[in-house]
Formats: sequence, C-alpha cells, structure tokens
Amino acid sequence: MKFALGHGFKPKQFQDYMAISREADEAGFAMVMTGDSPALGGDHFVGLTLVAQSTRNARIGSYVSNPMTRHPVVACAAISSVNEIAGGRAFLGLSSGDSGVYNLGLKPATQAHLEHYILTIKSLLATGEAEYQGKTVHFGWSRTPIPIYMAPGGPKGLRLAGRVADGVFLETGFVPEVIEDTIKQLSDAAAEAGRSIDDIDIWWHARTTFGPSRDEAIDLIPSGILGIGNRLARFQQEGKFIPDEIWPRLQELKRRYDFMGHHELPAPGKDMKNANMLDELGLRDYLAERFTIVGTPDDFIRRIKALEAMGVKNIAFAGLMPDKHAFLRTMRDEVMPAL
Repeated sequence: MKFALGHGFKPKQFQDYMAISREADEAGFAMVMTGDSPALGGDHFVGLTLVAQSTRNARIGSYVSNPMTRHPVVACAAISSVNEIAGGRAFLGLSSGDSGVYNLGLKPATQAHLEHYILTIKSLLATGEAEYQGKTVHFGWSRTPIPIYMAPGGPKGLRLAGRVADGVFLETGFVPEVIEDTIKQLSDAAAEAGRSIDDIDIWWHARTTFGPSRDEAIDLIPSGILGIGNRLARFQQEGKFIPDEIWPRLQELKRRYDFMGHHELPAPGKDMKNANMLDELGLRDYLAERFTIVGTPDDFIRRIKALEAMGVKNIAFAGLMPDKHAFLRTMRDEVMPAL
C-alpha cells in the first residue's frame, strides 16, 4: 500500500507549503500533488515548483489541471519545466475541470475535448507537433516523456482513462460494488484499446482527516466532502451506483453549490458557504461512507486494511485536513507502521 498527499494546498503560503511537501516526502509518501484552481489557491505550476524544490523522492504532479485554462503547448511547457526542476519526477494530471473552471465563468471540458487535449499533449511531448482544434501546434524544446494521469468519477471518464491514461486517481468511491465495477470498467476499456489494466498506475482518492471520532472528523472537513458529492451529482445517475433516494439530494447540492466555498475549512465565526448542506440534505452518512477515511488512527488502520482486501492498492489523500503537519506525523508514527 502506497500513499499520496493530494490537492488542498494553498501555494501563496510559501513557507508552510514547502514544509508540508518536505514532511510528506520524508514520511515516505510516494506522491505529493497540488490542484489547479487559480481563484482559490495561487498559481498551480508555481506551487509544483515549490514542491519540486522541497522533495527528493516523491513523484510530483497535478491533481488535477484541465483543458479549459491552458493551451496544450502552454501546459507542456509548464509541466516540462517542473519535470526538469524535479529531476524527472513529474506527471501531469488532467480532468474535465471543477472549481478551476467554474470560478472562471467557464464550463468543464467535454469528454471528447479532454481526450483530444490529452492526445495532443502526448503527441507534442513525443514529436513536438500535433493537430489541435484544426490547427498545427508546435512544442520544440523538450522530448522528455511525462505520464498523463486522469481523475475519473463516472463511466465515461473511466472508459477514457482506460484508453489513454498512464495513471488514474479514481473518484468513484469505496463502496464494494463500486470498487469492483470501477476496476472492471477500467480493465475493459484498456483491453478494447489494446492495452492492459496493468499498464495503468491506479490510485484511489479519499477525503480524509483524523479526529477523536468519525463524526467529529467529518465536522472538520464538511466542504471537502460536499465537493466530491457535487462532482458525483454531475451528468447522469446511470452507472454510478447512486441510490434513487440519494440522487435528488445530490441534485439539490449541485444546484446550491458555491464554488468559492470549495474545500473551505471551518473556523470560529466563519460563515461557511456549503457546509450546512451536509446534514440539511441528509448526505453525511452516504458521502462519508462512500468517499472518506476519517476518525482515529485505529479507524484508519481498520478502514485501509478493509479497502486493501477489496482490491484498493494505493490511496491518495486529499490535502484538505485542517492541520496537515499533524496528519502527516500521525500517518508516519501510528498508521503506516501498522500497515
């Protein structure tokens, strides 16, 4: 079992940002990542540069960027620069877009656009030339291959990842039937493209934090849990194993969701934009069971062992917990030795 520390950092807090990256690397985390949401957390590739300079062993990359805010040549230049600084440890994570596009007044990319974007970047990195949206584009200064990861949360994304991605951060959830179906869909899509699921580096994404109890831990990251619920509510219900009684609640969450409150943390006197919906819409238990690893260190150990028995091999923790230093120390000293 390997672990990664995912999005949730704020690169403008430079010294703390670098210290957290260094601490995760020294604790033995296999990956350290940042998200690409400029309205909420500074510039993504500046953040990745700081991660590169603060780590020695962990792979580093985007969790995740999108096709809407950067031309593929610009994305190639950015991630290739980071990769050179990191000594070849970088990857580029891509998905259709979440707060990083909604807060810019844009809509997420379609699956067809995302596939076109990924294949364009792969061609640019490999040959220096590609056709993108009807025009020839060029990228001339680097030929270093950089893995492309995706973060699919539904059937269409899983099929696309099976066809073209080098790695995945799976956002489908931890319900047993969901785990089984996710692996099958990914494997089937890879086979149809003449690949094997073994060609794909598979990670599962979890919202997480430690707390004195499960519910007290959930209360520390309500907006983070609602954020993944909002993504689950998009597009169709079919193929996502969402109970009929839950689907209308998710649609109400999507209707009311405020992307400027995306992943905000509770604080005394703070008016939270989204957090109250977790209990108001009756989504606490459903979203926590499907998407989180929360509670005491013993709760973590039991949950991770159970997930491993269901086929979960690697877990990427969203970096949304209120005290990231304490989280990393507890993982290093209490959880990882027991696993």
